[in-house]
Amino acid sequence: MLKSGLALSLLLLVSWPVHADGGPEQAATARGPTPGQLKRQLHAQDAEVARLQQEVGQQEARSREAGHRLEEQDLRIEALRRQLDALMRSRQAGQQP
Repeated sequence: MLKSGLALSLLLLVSWPVHADGGPEQAATARGPTPGQLKRQLHAQDAEVARLQQEVGQQEARSREAGHRLEEQDLRIEALRRQLDALMRSRQAGQQP
């Protein structure tokens, strides 16, 4: 009886630190994420990358459109300047004797 009590006491002492710190489950998570957790994180990061790539593509398209609009405006401004210059020359030529 004394031997079984001693064995039980030793068993409790040996197992107590494992259970005191959260047991094997917590020890496994303290070592790092599980393969399932890594897979979920990777999937989430892949989704985020895809979303960001889509946003970048949309922004690039808007930038190209804005660039085309600026080029068109520059062409219109240049045409208006030529018209204004021609008008100014014709007025100056009409005012000269």
